[in-house]
Amino acid sequence: MENIEYLGEFTLQWHITHRCNLRCRHCYQDDYSAFTSYADMEAVLDQYEALLKHYKLKGHLNVTGGEPLMHPDIYRLLSDAHSRRISTGVLTNGTLLGEKEARLLKACSVSYVQISLDGCEKTHDKIRGMGSFDRAIRGVYALRSQGIFTSISFTAQKNNLHDFNRLARFCADVGVDKLWFDRVVIPADEDTEKLSLSKSEYKRLCKAAAKQNKKGRAFCGRALQFLPCREKNIYHCSAGDNLLVVLANGDVMPCRRLPIKIGNVRESDLLTLHRDSVEMHSLRNVGVPEGCKNCGYAGLCRGGAKCITYARTGRYDLPDPDCPVI
Repeated sequence: MENIEYLGEFTLQWHITHRCNLRCRHCYQDDYSAFTSYADMEAVLDQYEALLKHYKLKGHLNVTGGEPLMHPDIYRLLSDAHSRRISTGVLTNGTLLGEKEARLLKACSVSYVQISLDGCEKTHDKIRGMGSFDRAIRGVYALRSQGIFTSISFTAQKNNLHDFNRLARFCADVGVDKLWFDRVVIPADEDTEKLSLSKSEYKRLCKAAAKQNKKGRAFCGRALQFLPCREKNIYHCSAGDNLLVVLANGDVMPCRRLPIKIGNVRESDLLTLHRDSVEMHSLRNVGVPEGCKNCGYAGLCRGGAKCITYARTGRYDLPDPDCPVI
């Protein structure tokens, strides 16, 4: 039996519904299921709590979708998690956030709310639908009025790279607490619109973000971003370690961006799946990719983003294809 001992926090990202009020160009959702019984939701929370107790870890629950604010039990779930001393965050497109919703989230003691913005108004609306930018920004203002830590997530793709610097300035102006970015993840054979970044494009984006980081406008904490940003805390992929994802149909994955099903919460429990799954064992023990062995950052970076590597090559034991060092 593998001896697993963790320190710190274990994150569960829970897609409580796959239903959404938008249909974004880069969306990878292909079903619209949801947890419809709160008893089933309580059962998942019980499983998560048992996992945390087993590893003696603090828990953090990110509630998302689809669009999580469409789920009628979201506030009950957040309050229930808080009562169990599990911190919470909400990942949303922001378009359904008003003053009422912000007050309810505040009452649930959420640690933060993350809103997705894929550029400034024209670019964002082209990707996510007309009027979605203005509605999301109203959501930002509603959150700020309640003093809720507000994060913006920027999904970098070929058709929005030009907007990053302008978005960083805009976010700073409206009082966003954190702007972070990551690459769009689309399997190579499904990327018919060629939205995925090239190696040189990602390098250029990271350099731009480094400049914004110096001005306090952007966070450079994801795969490979530490190189131009000179971050002391070097990111490494946590899939297989202290992260699990539950989808709205109950399927469990090591990461939403790494679409490998390891089981279902209606057929097994989170602790058993995390501890005993063959795929989870493989992810935990993959080690540093051979192509990274001569890199001075190898022991900390551990090969970059497994999800990007998997999408491009069908394997997660190879170096991140966008790494500028190799």
